[in-house]
Amino acid sequence: MTGNDVYRRVLGILGYLNTNIINANEDNLLKRAPDIINQICMDLKIPQIERLSDKIEANEVTLDALCYGTAMLMSLVEGDGAKNQVFTSIYNSKRAAALSKTQKIEDKLPFVSYGVD
Repeated sequence: MTGNDVYRRVLGILGYLNTNIINANEDNLLKRAPDIINQICMDLKIPQIERLSDKIEANEVTLDALCYGTAMLMSLVEGDGAKNQVFTSIYNSKRAAALSKTQKIEDKLPFVSYGVD
């Protein structure tokens, strides 16, 4: 997922795509998007991006949290208090999951190699 993918997904979940409200202010948001995304990247302890075209290196759970955290900050920037409260709550839940140390455990037999000379 690239920074641009995150940006477009965030506009979608905020309901800002194809509305008159966002069209008037999209240039502002687009310029701020890398900084907003990077604030959440720092919080989630994943590498930051320089441009929206950069790929974000993270697992699915962390990328999902990144999108909701970015939505939280964008709604704050837009002064959309009701959406900000909702996305703050969602982000806190997804952040906890992304930062947990739980890992997938697989059942598998160990591989043993025997040296053949």
